[in-house]
Amino acid sequence: MQFKFAAVLLSLGVLATAIPLEKRGGSKYSAQSSFGVKSPKDGNFQLSSVKYKAEGPAQKDRFKVKEHYQNNKIRDPKSHWHINRDLPSPCSIGSQLFWFFDDSFVYAEDGKFVGAASNSVGIATDIDNPSDITDISITLEGEVTVAIPWTQSEAEIQYDITARYAFWTYGSCIPIDWHHSWHLWTVVKFTGFEVYETLGYTLAQYEYDDTKGSLVVSRQELLYYDQSSYPYGAFASVYVSGVLYLYALDPNSDKYDVHVASVPTATANDKSTWKYYDASSKSWSSKAPDGTVRNQSGAAIVGKLPFSTGSVFWSDYHNAFLLVFFSDFADSIFYAITAPTPVGPWDFEPIEIVKTKSGPNGYNYGGQATPVFYSEGGKLGQKLVLSYTFQDDSSSWYPASDTVLFE
Repeated sequence: MQFKFAAVLLSLGVLATAIPLEKRGGSKYSAQSSFGVKSPKDGNFQLSSVKYKAEGPAQKDRFKVKEHYQNNKIRDPKSHWHINRDLPSPCSIGSQLFWFFDDSFVYAEDGKFVGAASNSVGIATDIDNPSDITDISITLEGEVTVAIPWTQSEAEIQYDITARYAFWTYGSCIPIDWHHSWHLWTVVKFTGFEVYETLGYTLAQYEYDDTKGSLVVSRQELLYYDQSSYPYGAFASVYVSGVLYLYALDPNSDKYDVHVASVPTATANDKSTWKYYDASSKSWSSKAPDGTVRNQSGAAIVGKLPFSTGSVFWSDYHNAFLLVFFSDFADSIFYAITAPTPVGPWDFEPIEIVKTKSGPNGYNYGGQATPVFYSEGGKLGQKLVLSYTFQDDSSSWYPASDTVLFE
């Protein structure tokens, strides 16, 4: 619901401060910001060693839900501000669970507007109850800083509602190793009030130092894309053995088809090193397919339900890669499909996981998922943290999360 942020900017008094630039390699620049992070109660997150290919068939009988915890609103219980946020995105780094949000607005108890940012970040204070967070980019004084830093040129126009940039994400972040996760953010450029166009993406890199208690967010140049190509990475991404797999919805298929690209992490910002998968020939090509027409045979996934938002990750518990998704933007049911590798072959028969609580309008949106491992036992993927925006009515919404435990 990005139009909400544009409207609020009319009364905006304070936004994030500009971030200094760091020059890299002579011609490439990055923006960087750092947040102090108090170490919350650990729940013993662990990253598994993800194989490219599953050993044996998927354990599809393991999707029966034993417990469903409705954790409700993702919020900082110590904050006295009223904070509206959109599209929560879970991000596990090391032993912690971070939450990144899209449009974020801060109000005083009397309803007075305090500040806003096109994105923000918090951290779960106890991963056994991931909805309770400590705000990182919104202080107890109400100061708001964007989670994803601006370059100097972007910061100079951030107050201009007809020319500013905004960064929004629709997918989960990508755990790389114990200290790092990456995250693709959609870049939009406003050309008028509530009028914007999608330019491409920027790759935000997160580094969490649990000894120093700091989260460093950095990014390089924007990844522009031709409007005739599929928006790889905007839907979902997964990391396996030094390679990113980037998933794109084909809008020509009414979002039934998903295409896949891959790139080594070392050259992720160099699009000339990207390769594109063709399911019909089971081969990779350096030439991107034509994204203006439907190429059903080349798609890695052809859904029996359309895809709205979702997450791809490896599950030890199911011995498979999972795509956990909402089938419509206005939805409330989480579904899953499975595959032995990041490119398939995917079983297109959707498995219903759980229905989330919905408001009077009867739906939620922005569904995502992340697997966690808990100290009391089990395998990665036996418990999932599910997240979404709860839409109560046309003027009330908030980020929420549930947890499911499979039998």
